[in-house]
Amino acid sequence: MTVRAVCWDWNGTLLDDVARCLRVMNRMLADFGRPGIVDAGAYRALFRFPLERFYADAGIGPGEYRAAVDRYLRLLEADVSDVSLHAGARETIDALRSRGVSQVLASATQAALLEAQLRPHGLAPAFDAILSITDPHRASKRDVIASWLRATGHEAGDVLLIGDTNHDHEIALELGTRFVHFEGGHQALPPDVGAVRIGSLAELETVLDGWATRVPR
Repeated sequence: MTVRAVCWDWNGTLLDDVARCLRVMNRMLADFGRPGIVDAGAYRALFRFPLERFYADAGIGPGEYRAAVDRYLRLLEADVSDVSLHAGARETIDALRSRGVSQVLASATQAALLEAQLRPHGLAPAFDAILSITDPHRASKRDVIASWLRATGHEAGDVLLIGDTNHDHEIALELGTRFVHFEGGHQALPPDVGAVRIGSLAELETVLDGWATRVPR
């Protein structure tokens, strides 16, 4: 079966921002008197959705969660360090376009911050739609992806969601889309989770070429 549309995650999948997010997370934790996360490997092992669980594992209790998220977002907006795209991101987007595949971007980030992160890379015109969230304390993009599916009329089985977290995987399972986990992002998906995994974005075309015989979701 042909993949007719790809729904890209942004942070961690196309944007290589783990180092920046770890740095900002540790600044926020220091502000709350908590020890930092030691390195990117430890960060990937802790990171998960819902974000309340990730924050709790990092030492932020339920009563501090909203304030901690707000502080994190302020620090993130103030961090003006350059963040590059993952290797192969542009080339893979261009290759999918040449195949006639529709592409959308869906992020658990509010619109203004997402636009600011996209701007330096000039990628916005590559997508048929850019989907973002409105509530940073409930960072789920499930509803905006479901609304996009309904609006476009795409069959869920013709859509591929590619992301780097358990949230992306769970959305794909719930909505019935295909899924590919990118291993270079924010979360190390547990090995017992059944999912197609790629270590570089350049591998995605190979997955698409062989999908008819591999058939996993």
